[in-house]
Amino acid sequence: MNKKIILSLLLAGCCWFGAMAQQVAVKTNLLYWAATTPNLGAEVAVSKHSTIGMTANYNPWTIGSDNRIQHWFLRPEYRYWVTEKYTRLYFGFHAIGGKFEVGGFKLPVLGNRFLTGLPSNYYKGSFVGAGFSIGYQFYVSPHWNLELSAGAGLARIDYHTEPINGPRPASYNDRRRVLPIPTEVGVSFVYLFNSKK
Repeated sequence: MNKKIILSLLLAGCCWFGAMAQQVAVKTNLLYWAATTPNLGAEVAVSKHSTIGMTANYNPWTIGSDNRIQHWFLRPEYRYWVTEKYTRLYFGFHAIGGKFEVGGFKLPVLGNRFLTGLPSNYYKGSFVGAGFSIGYQFYVSPHWNLELSAGAGLARIDYHTEPINGPRPASYNDRRRVLPIPTEVGVSFVYLFNSKK
């Protein structure tokens, strides 16, 4: 009985995906790759002017012996397209959430003016937030678009610090802050399945 149910669900899923194939896009953000963060997103049209999507980003790297920029986050989003889906200007609303462990370096532009303990500590924690985005997709070919995007919002960040060198504390003082953050900066390649453009 369970095998029949699973087989029926798989068959229904394949039929749904086949029917929706011209409505589905996958993408990757080149700026995140340049910052050593592999990422992948998928987007599905729900009407002529609306899409919903999800992007996943993961950075597991330690650079050198002490420098860490490890993080992961998910970003579900609703987009309203002014002209029609996957074409030209859109406005979006999204949530964002993930975890991070960063430290052992100075921020390139800000130096020690923000997160003053970053060169000598690891900041470990999690964040959740929401924001708005704006973007534009340029037609490249029947299956490819180029997307420019930007977004900002508020995030609640829960974190603690650990010294890079020296003994680890027996317990941590967790801190919580609500901060305005950039939630999206992107130059993305978008692949459209079965596009009719």
